[in-house]
Amino acid sequence: MTLPRSHCVFRQVHVGALALCVILLPWSTAFLSMAQMLLAANWIAEGLATSTLKDRFRKAFTSIPNLVFLSFLILHLVGLLWTEDLAWGLDLGRILFPILVFGVILSGSERLSAAELRLVLRLGAWSAVACGLFGLVFSGAASGDYRALSVFISHIRLALLLCMAVVIFLYYRSDQWWLNVIHLMASLTAAYLITRLSSIQGLVVLALIAAVMIWRWVKDRSLRIRTWTRALLIMVPVAMLTLVALLIEARHAPLPKGISTLEEYTAGGERYYHDTTNTQTENGTHVWSYLAWNELHRTWKLRSNRTLDDPDDRDHPLWSTMVRYLASKGLRKDSVSVMSLSDADVRAIEQGITNVQHGQRGPIRERVEEVLFELDLYRDVGLASGHSVAMRIEFQKAGWAIAKKNWIHGVGTGDTQRAFDAYYAATRSALEAQWRLRAHNEYLTLWISFGVFGLLWSLFSWWWPAYRLGAWNNPLFIAWAIAFGISCLTDDTIETQAGATFFALYYALFVFAAPLNRAPGGPSPAGPGSA
Repeated sequence: MTLPRSHCVFRQVHVGALALCVILLPWSTAFLSMAQMLLAANWIAEGLATSTLKDRFRKAFTSIPNLVFLSFLILHLVGLLWTEDLAWGLDLGRILFPILVFGVILSGSERLSAAELRLVLRLGAWSAVACGLFGLVFSGAASGDYRALSVFISHIRLALLLCMAVVIFLYYRSDQWWLNVIHLMASLTAAYLITRLSSIQGLVVLALIAAVMIWRWVKDRSLRIRTWTRALLIMVPVAMLTLVALLIEARHAPLPKGISTLEEYTAGGERYYHDTTNTQTENGTHVWSYLAWNELHRTWKLRSNRTLDDPDDRDHPLWSTMVRYLASKGLRKDSVSVMSLSDADVRAIEQGITNVQHGQRGPIRERVEEVLFELDLYRDVGLASGHSVAMRIEFQKAGWAIAKKNWIHGVGTGDTQRAFDAYYAATRSALEAQWRLRAHNEYLTLWISFGVFGLLWSLFSWWWPAYRLGAWNNPLFIAWAIAFGISCLTDDTIETQAGATFFALYYALFVFAAPLNRAPGGPSPAGPGSA
């Protein structure tokens, strides 16, 4: 049957608007909102032109899976009833508005064909890679400043989009070998960009996706292949954890006995200080031994316009950066060592570089070393401010305390930050004022906001519609669910515009818009298609 030309135009705009949404997601929230408005306007216009608008709304609001999905937004609106900070709560409702837009429009529209879905997803994947390359070339980020490599969106969100790009490029195979080569190169580029972003989370996501897909792939293979493959999948993470443990152990070494009596004074006459309880090392040299604080402060003024009490370019204490850098060069922390630094060394310290081997170990190794030092510093002296991983531990402690205190009904949609502020004040938190943030764990945030039953319902609203409509059989949806689920462990993913759109858009695409050539709950048809 030949469709009316007007219907074809509306359909083209529908697919085009979805493509614009995935393309603009890593670039601009303002233009992304315009693409959503275009999608909504086209949906309404087509309904009016074809006299099906009432049927479209009926389809969207009588579908049980869609209503369950939309209930996640409704829960946030209901949570305003016991919220004191309505401004915060209403702003969060605005941020979550894409759930309503994509949930209603995609569940109330004809599903995409396999070719249309493939086109939309590929365009989104190419856009993520282009955004990463743009930051790599034009951001002007200082060496090691991985956050600045993502110009338009959080580097955490960009890494998630790049993870999806890797999967999408590899999943959709073509009959044309040259196109497969291009997509392979694109997937490798996306993986490279994840490493340049120093995204440990991104690499964990890719590893988990690969492990799950291999685990699923071998289920129909022989018992021998299945056993050995799955045993290997278990052994690899064990080996990785062992390697991390060895790295941690290598960073610590006991100080020589009687170190304080070996050489008591500097060349300038100041007595050395040794922290004999702190065994941290940089390149094998103890960080907190042979310290002459007065000489360091006095001599550093001759080398830099900044004082040691100022922050470096990464907003870390300059004194901490300098001490680590001197230790990495095998130097003592005194005036002689400071004056021996080259101008390049001084600039590196000001930039926040803590090890003379920076740039020689790869961005991921650098990030691992940074995280390990943060944890060492947090464990030994309780310093967390300005250190992302250590601060998250403090956020988690505060979040658990608040959640347990309000475990039944939570504090409401808009009072999460107020609850954290009250906790920090009551416990006299060591976190500096600008770092007294929220949970950075979406699951914990939902518990704090709506209580344990609200958290359980939220998880149900994410899981059940996908199960009911068979999306859990789709490898692409599984990959997205892994990426989204892991991100929620370390971030309040859906409480930013980009994060909420990443959730709502891709969920609705895979659950409500992916081609459905089977009964609900049956195997997914969304397999690889030809170019």
